[in-house]
Amino acid sequence: MTNNAVLQLRAERLARATRPFLARGNRVRRCQRCLLPLKSCLCDTLTPSQAKSRFCLVMFDTEPMKPSNTGRLIADILPDTAAFQWSRTEPPQALLELVRHPDYQPIVVFPASYAGDARWLVVRTW
Repeated sequence: MTNNAVLQLRAERLARATRPFLARGNRVRRCQRCLLPLKSCLCDTLTPSQAKSRFCLVMFDTEPMKPSNTGRLIADILPDTAAFQWSRTEPPQALLELVRHPDYQPIVVFPASYAGDARWLVVRTW
């Protein structure tokens, strides 16, 4: 398995770190690839696939560090996944280019538990 886009973001974040990332569960011995506890490592079971759609993950600064990040699993299974660190004031140029590309139709997927009623979008098939 190759380094996916989320693992690359994680490596970049670790390179910039000035102190260890110590979140809840930091004493658990984890696989350094999937970040699951060693006894639950999924790395040998993941098989990359191809899809007609492409994911572009936009993440907060420390999101690639979290073991609960499901974007890592998406990037493991769909190797054409892109991942970017989000900055509202300085969005990555590559992200802007990807969103503007005529071959793609960006759709934002956001956890419903964090979205207010005014943020719901009804998707229709034309």
